[in-house]
Amino acid sequence: MWPVYALVAVALLQVPASSQLIPSQQASPVAERNTSLPAASIDPAQPVITVRGVCDKGSQPGECSKVITRKEFESLIDALNPSGQEISPSGRQNLAQAYVEALAFADAVRKAGAEESQQYREVLYWVRLRTMGDLYRRNLQEQFRNPSPEEIDAYYRQNLEFFEKVQLLRIVVPRENFSAGDKAEFDKQALAAAQAALARARKGEDPEQIQKDVYSGLGLERPPSASIGSYRRAELNEKEAAEVFSLRPGEISQVQVELKSYVIYKIKARETLKEDQVKAEIVREISQKKYRDAVNSVLNAAPAKFNEQYFGPMAPKPPMEPAPVPPQLVR
Repeated sequence: MWPVYALVAVALLQVPASSQLIPSQQASPVAERNTSLPAASIDPAQPVITVRGVCDKGSQPGECSKVITRKEFESLIDALNPSGQEISPSGRQNLAQAYVEALAFADAVRKAGAEESQQYREVLYWVRLRTMGDLYRRNLQEQFRNPSPEEIDAYYRQNLEFFEKVQLLRIVVPRENFSAGDKAEFDKQALAAAQAALARARKGEDPEQIQKDVYSGLGLERPPSASIGSYRRAELNEKEAAEVFSLRPGEISQVQVELKSYVIYKIKARETLKEDQVKAEIVREISQKKYRDAVNSVLNAAPAKFNEQYFGPMAPKPPMEPAPVPPQLVR
């Protein structure tokens, strides 16, 4: 999951929905920021936040202030906003307020002597480890975010079958009728109706009329429309997809047996989506695969052995989730 500190930071830097972003835009250094913003007139070395009473270690209370320059503040923004989106004035203000609060609490921790506690050291060590891992994963995301045109084209050509789309007509024959007394007997009647519907469909009769007649013959009301739109292979169950995508326009499937119905498909039209239509999907698939491979490479290089006498049998590790994408930072 995306770490809590990153989610908080992203929320603080939230970009208005009306903001426009060039997809290839990267985090820009202070000197290259939008000079039309009022903030751009501030010299990088000039203070933008001054917190009185917050002292560095070793300073005397009441005799110091913590000063954050524009350069330091915007370096923090760049670290929290790796995709380089323009930050709204309210986002800057939110982060500034949160920064001051964090400094105030950190100063209170030092004054209370909690920095020297074992609990503090252990938690800080754990947070450091998690932060390093989170930042590495985030860098992998950025590294693999934009596959080359050649990679996209190669993926498209190698996986053409997954970009096929069929426009379907469907005849549905319910296997259950709660008003019928004998469920097994009704199922037999439904199967016979499905077989008769298949024979009619293969003679070229209108699936819409067949659907109405099936419902009427079984004493059912409100038959669904036979026209169900267009589907891709992944949107059907594996068995149905295998048969449906083996058919040409005008051809009829076998009777498909589902849990609560018998189904017959007719292919009305068939097409292969163009590369431009599925480019975003391909980019996501390539990026996710590269991300998973890179993470697995790191984890496989550090196999671990756990003492089962202490931990008990270790549960199987769940499959890796897709690369986390921070909200409001998606291009």
